[in-house]
Amino acid sequence: MTKRILFTFAHPDDETFTVGGTLAEYAKHPDIETIVYSATLGDAGKCGNPPVCSKEELALVRKEELKTAAAILGVDHLLFDTYRDGHLSMLSKDQLKEAVLKVIEKYQPEIVVTFPPHGLSGHKDHHAIQQATLEAVKDERNKAVKTLFYATFPESMKEKMGQPAFADPDETIAVTKSIKEENIEKVRKALLAHKTQHLSVERVFPTIKNSKQPFLKFDNCEYFVHAWGASPVSNNELFS
Repeated sequence: MTKRILFTFAHPDDETFTVGGTLAEYAKHPDIETIVYSATLGDAGKCGNPPVCSKEELALVRKEELKTAAAILGVDHLLFDTYRDGHLSMLSKDQLKEAVLKVIEKYQPEIVVTFPPHGLSGHKDHHAIQQATLEAVKDERNKAVKTLFYATFPESMKEKMGQPAFADPDETIAVTKSIKEENIEKVRKALLAHKTQHLSVERVFPTIKNSKQPFLKFDNCEYFVHAWGASPVSNNELFS
């Protein structure tokens, strides 16, 4: 029986920064389907230095970048909305929740993953998609989702690496997924596929283009807090 897992984020590149290794890992499982939903096309982002495109072209370019990254990671279903970047928190009540619920009703995922309440970077759009996703899975119309996780970062790693802006206490981490060696190159290529966002990518991963040093996504692990629903039965697996 096919298992499905939905990842809800705000912008193109959120998926690779947060769960790129997890997506690449699940892509190898024939009985698991991954769904990635991006609420915006990242039209308020940077265009690169030197610019990869004009500001007017940015949304379409970032959409193509996300398609490329998702293909590298092996995402089964990639979904876009066109809400304005930077304005998710300004949407009318329940609008974003209903968008997420529509995806849940269509794909019937068992597991959903999104940002934690602090959004890792503190971005208001990250807060908005987190809240909308939580409300969607708790809605009585949800008959599929059993567990909601927040993709996060432990405080001990934040202290060591100096980023991201926000993290969660180590003791709250319910699942730690190691990024296998055969997947780390896919993550590197997926990050580089977001060409317009190279300044952010290179700031977070300064060795990503250095062929003389191995690329590491922090400690090559991705971390998840159990947010709602059935508790995980393993500390290294999202599915029960």
